[in-house]
Amino acid sequence: MYRYAIDNQEELREGLTRVLMEQYAYVTEQARIPVNIDRSVHEIRKALKRVRAVLRLVRWDIGEELYQRENRRFRDLSRQLSKIRDYHVVIAYLAENFEADELRIPEDGFIRLINHLNIQKETELRRLVANQTLESISEQMGIATRDLKTYPFEFLGPHTIRQGVTNIYNQCLSKMSETQLKLDDHPLHELRKRVKYLLNQMNLMQEVWPEFFVTYSTSLKNASDLLGNDHNFSETMALIKGLPEAVIGEVDKRSLIAGFESEREHVNRELWPLLGKLFTEDAEAFVKRITSYWLISRE
Repeated sequence: MYRYAIDNQEELREGLTRVLMEQYAYVTEQARIPVNIDRSVHEIRKALKRVRAVLRLVRWDIGEELYQRENRRFRDLSRQLSKIRDYHVVIAYLAENFEADELRIPEDGFIRLINHLNIQKETELRRLVANQTLESISEQMGIATRDLKTYPFEFLGPHTIRQGVTNIYNQCLSKMSETQLKLDDHPLHELRKRVKYLLNQMNLMQEVWPEFFVTYSTSLKNASDLLGNDHNFSETMALIKGLPEAVIGEVDKRSLIAGFESEREHVNRELWPLLGKLFTEDAEAFVKRITSYWLISRE
């Protein structure tokens, strides 16, 4: 029902309009009294990222003012759910690794830590309920659906793909260089977001040549997952560093952080060779191929 891909029979305007409408509908569906709040929050955030990837594709067609306004809208909606998502990821990761006997922390210390995090998560959940956050997000999807009818989509075409993909691909190359110069949390986080946007744009065009796009997107997904794991380690370490000793003692804190730093090293050893393979071409050559595939599919 919610196909994040443009069919070969669809014009670009028709396909992107349908995709956006379906993503808005999906967010609305997930926001309705969810059975599993963690899953719904995750699905809403993923859908909003897909919407923002479309906006980046059409940025030069709709104009900078409209792009900035809409991008802020969907970014801010997603941010309202970021804390509860972060708590879920951290708690799930710690529990999984403790069960696998991979956390260097005694059981009583682990239980105390998890109990504290669960209390914080419940507090954030109550805040979402009190602020009617999911209801507000659902309402915004109705507004976005109406606003979509005013988007200047009349002249979308191959130039749209060329400009949008060039921008994101160049940003990936730029963030890779920046990250290699300074292996720091912020540039890695920015690289993760750009790789995700490129992945979503490739998924939009997968029907053009499934053999190529599915293979390339699978590798992009692997890179995105590795970057996501690194980000989760970073967020977990930052959270643990800020906890008082009543929740986790300094010895246990140092032990956990050392383990996470070791995990990050493993992730980065796998990540960079993969990124090197994904971004061997310059932006001009890559986008020329993608645009050619698009044009050929419509002959």
